[in-house]
Amino acid sequence: MKKETNIKKALGSLENWGTWLTILIPLALVVGRAPADVLVSATALLFFADSALHKKWGWVKKPWVVAALLLWLYTVVRAAFIPGMPGDALWAAFVWVRYIVFAASLADWTLAEEKGRTRLLQSLTAAVLFLSSDAIIQYITGYDVLGHTWWYETRLTGPYNRPILGMTIANLFAPVLFWLLQKKKFLLSFLVTTISFEAVFLSGDRMGFLFAAFIVAVWLFFLVRAKPAYGLSAFAALLGLGILLAQSPHLAERQFASTLETMKEKTESPYALVWRSALDVGMTNPLFGVGIKQFRVLCPEERFGPVTVPDTEYLRCYTHPHNAYMEWFSEEGVIGLLGFIGFGFVLFFSMGKSVLSHRTDLIFWGLGAMLAMRLMPLFITTGFFNNWVAIPFWLALGWAMSYSKPATKQPF
Repeated sequence: MKKETNIKKALGSLENWGTWLTILIPLALVVGRAPADVLVSATALLFFADSALHKKWGWVKKPWVVAALLLWLYTVVRAAFIPGMPGDALWAAFVWVRYIVFAASLADWTLAEEKGRTRLLQSLTAAVLFLSSDAIIQYITGYDVLGHTWWYETRLTGPYNRPILGMTIANLFAPVLFWLLQKKKFLLSFLVTTISFEAVFLSGDRMGFLFAAFIVAVWLFFLVRAKPAYGLSAFAALLGLGILLAQSPHLAERQFASTLETMKEKTESPYALVWRSALDVGMTNPLFGVGIKQFRVLCPEERFGPVTVPDTEYLRCYTHPHNAYMEWFSEEGVIGLLGFIGFGFVLFFSMGKSVLSHRTDLIFWGLGAMLAMRLMPLFITTGFFNNWVAIPFWLALGWAMSYSKPATKQPF
């Protein structure tokens, strides 16, 4: 009996363990995607174990969870019917359920109280400031603090081996900016925004820059509403960005000139080409798609044309279509695409029900802006299932959903 009590006591503290693992995720993302994925998976498993122990399965019935689980189940079933040896695809389809359970754990468990959210915000602030500082150091000296150099002299890497620095900062900094704004630390919020946004700009990541620019625009709206005088400061920051552009013509070319050129090219731009390839691949099985992770396999086939466009030397194939909706259509067909769209509607409907009770909570608005940008139909994205971008997405999603749960107790 005593042994059983001790086991239940240990298991009863699973929420504390889950909370601390969640808090460490932003710091783990600084190290790399694998450590962060381990923490996400561990948190999901602990939450599932806690639900089984206390027989609390109410989270499974929430509309957004139901929609996500149905979408997940469909990808698994579809993967099972991929011709040949579908083992890798079946595994990829099966394991992304961890993100759904992880997000549910945030909503109902680790972030349901203010203390958990505050400590996560502190962790996020440390991660964003480190990555932003590291980006600036690498830009000035040519090396980051770990000795990494530029990526082909056009992109910053920070502590990573790939040029994902800009998008990583953009994926993490929204809650920090709005948190400082909510605490009425206007100057600090302005400084962190300026440093992190310019770090994203310096990184040379165009997707990250556009994503961050949207977040900053929403942040600026709330800043000027609260403190109109800071509108002039924002102008000064833009002026500083202009001076930076004048000193860095290669950045101006990449972040603005090449982006505008891509927009002008329209149907012949690199992204339009890969989207067209996604449509072509998806139309081979329009109802069910070709299966998860199969776009990269089928796209290079000769029936879809040369991989490199002769006139422009642009590639029409990558590992994913660079758009979430194109990815869902090409790999999961019309059924999967409609399921994904339905999931988005359910998600924002669920958030909409929390707006009235949290309309003054700026962090909530920041999370909403981040999710809206990630789910914007024509936005250029990384792969939906890539863990280094999936983790921040599901972190923001679960965090936003935590506002629908009434406070009950303080963890740890």
